[in-house]
Amino acid sequence: MILLMETAAVLESRAARAGSPAQALVLRRRAEQRLREAESLRSRLAAIGAALPAAEGGSKVAQRVGSFTVAPSAP
Repeated sequence: MILLMETAAVLESRAARAGSPAQALVLRRRAEQRLREAESLRSRLAAIGAALPAAEGGSKVAQRVGSFTVAPSAP
């Protein structure tokens, strides 16, 4: 799951630097697909008790901070 999320972050970063709008679009689509796969995996793991359920108010599993991916902080 973390690998999928990290790959999505790298793809987003590459999209931001892409010289071509078409290339940026493809990279962003690939990043979104990786995030959907990570969310699907998290859901399946949560169903068997091996992961926490999704946070209320959104489907983001984690947020990107610098070069690290961290879980959202609790209130």
